Amino acid sequence: MYAALRAESPGGFAEDAILGTLTFVPFRDLPPWFKWRKIASRARDKLETWRLTATHAAEDAWRALRGRRS
Repeated sequence: MYAALRAESPGGFAEDAILGTLTFVPFRDLPPWFKWRKIASRARDKLETWRLTATHAAEDAWRALRGRRS
């Protein structure tokens, strides 16, 4: 199963199967290349969360600043 998933690049037809495997297979049972995929996915999600938080904070600050000038 891992060989078939590895042959299919991320973002292809195997994307749902890859995400499912990362969800239901214990981390210690994953092959090393799959562990890196999970770590990279978590890091990307965390960076996206920080970016969205900063964006929303900046938008709120801008709205508050514009509200004072009116």
